[in-house]
Amino acid sequence: MFRKKLRKATLSLTIMVIFAVLFSQVGLASTILEEVRGKNGMVATASPYASEAALEILKAGGNAVDAAVAAAFAIGVAEPNASGLGGEGFMVIYLAETDQAISIDYRSTAPKASVPALEGQRYPNTGWTSVATPGTVAGLAMALEKYGTMTLAEVMAPAIRLAEEGFPVSEVLVGVINDNYEKILNDPAMSAVYLDDMLPPEAGYVLKNPDLAKTMRIIAEQGPDAFYYGEIGQMIVDAVQANGGYLSMEDLAEYRAKLRWPARGSYRGYDIIAAGPPVGGATVIEALHIMENFDIPSMGYPSVESVHIMAEALKRAYADNRNYIGDPEFDYVPLFDLLSKDYARERAFEIPLDAMTPMSEIRPGELQVLKVAATGTEGFYESPSTTHISVVDKDRNMVALTQTISSFFGAAVIPPGTGIVLNNEMANFSSPTAPVNSLEAGKRMKTLISPTLVLKDGAPFLTIGTPGAARIISTVTILLSNIIDHGMGLQDAIEAPRFYVRDNTELLEHESRFAPEIIEALKGMGYSVNELGDYDLYFGGAQGVIIDQETGTLIGGADPRRDGAAIGF
Repeated sequence: MFRKKLRKATLSLTIMVIFAVLFSQVGLASTILEEVRGKNGMVATASPYASEAALEILKAGGNAVDAAVAAAFAIGVAEPNASGLGGEGFMVIYLAETDQAISIDYRSTAPKASVPALEGQRYPNTGWTSVATPGTVAGLAMALEKYGTMTLAEVMAPAIRLAEEGFPVSEVLVGVINDNYEKILNDPAMSAVYLDDMLPPEAGYVLKNPDLAKTMRIIAEQGPDAFYYGEIGQMIVDAVQANGGYLSMEDLAEYRAKLRWPARGSYRGYDIIAAGPPVGGATVIEALHIMENFDIPSMGYPSVESVHIMAEALKRAYADNRNYIGDPEFDYVPLFDLLSKDYARERAFEIPLDAMTPMSEIRPGELQVLKVAATGTEGFYESPSTTHISVVDKDRNMVALTQTISSFFGAAVIPPGTGIVLNNEMANFSSPTAPVNSLEAGKRMKTLISPTLVLKDGAPFLTIGTPGAARIISTVTILLSNIIDHGMGLQDAIEAPRFYVRDNTELLEHESRFAPEIIEALKGMGYSVNELGDYDLYFGGAQGVIIDQETGTLIGGADPRRDGAAIGF
């Protein structure tokens, strides 16, 4: 079979090496990837191509918002399994000059026709009926218009070029395509873009998406109206409705990205600013507030004690998320109570120091605001795919941006002629027994994405986040604890072994790098355990930037669990 390969299949690795040589200074010998250092700007994403797009914008004089938007468009090309124009997201912005924190919610919404059509049915998790109203274009355009300095055409140029000229696919992307081969094969437009002669490509294969380049060029020239009112939207709706889906032009026309107040808290003197409802930042803060009642810094990480206390805190925070976090425009969310230090202290008192709390005893706090509480294992679909972008500019503005199409390759459909992979976000609604996440027309379904910013002594310090479905909450919490409690460098914190627990199970899943004696001790405390790989994609792909406040140096860290790349200058 003929395959269009690069002469060197290792080009993507070569690019990474060049980036390290050009942009890094001192790395950590103990880590797989080196920390990257710079003075004027830093970006960390899940793809070297998206990071390079953002760097191009920073070098051209753009600010952190300009660069983050450029990276967000480019990552949809280079990591198409995780996000794109057919998806959604949430970003948190810190503006240094005004000491202002803002968040932009561009989560998907439920199409009107889906409500009567799906009454009493299991919500679809793939195909045209699983498509919710996309928010990415609206959210990125809003961020650029309100807080950026460049035009849409300028920041989209790198992504358009990447889609037209193509890029060599990495081993990671090849693996994802192989894992999703059958559903890609089922859609002709998906097959035309992501398969090579109807077979999964090999690493180094040059992947191009000319239809997506054309779509993005129209948006760059005409603005987001082309997507929500014009020809692009009509092409999407025609394809969705021709295949039994629910999205309409009315849904697109009524969609709005939303400015939100971020969720805010503090942890051992550091200010935490995270994405609020209907996503997971408040849950990260609640877990940290509970952990603050224990001397975790003295326990080390990983240790039996620190893993146990964090696991117990996380389980209680997850239980509260399940019951209380939803779309604030449809349901009352008791955010003040959830983020209260007094409430966290009450939750901390429930934690036994020498044993795991049985699943039957993990309950949400008694805040008395819901008509009906979610019970048992009822919950929303846990999508495995997402991506994260962190950016800091020369003025120390910070952006943390997490976006998704839900599952890997979303609904696994592309409207012909658009190049856009559509989301399958409808699967993230819960059954009627969980009213905070029940299906309603125009409602945003909940997910656990948690882009997070941190201030130290009132000054910008850290932007960080990760994909990873339900593991997002635990991973971001672990990352922040590694940095704040244990004084780890950014790359060490990212590469440290991870674990995951949840309120509705007694299982603790962990990377294989945990010492056997730690795992045996946890088993003795009542945990069931499941060992996964050394650096397992299951636990996400964190990206972040730290500002060294003493030297002014920007330190970028990227996750080897994905094609992470930090670049600065």
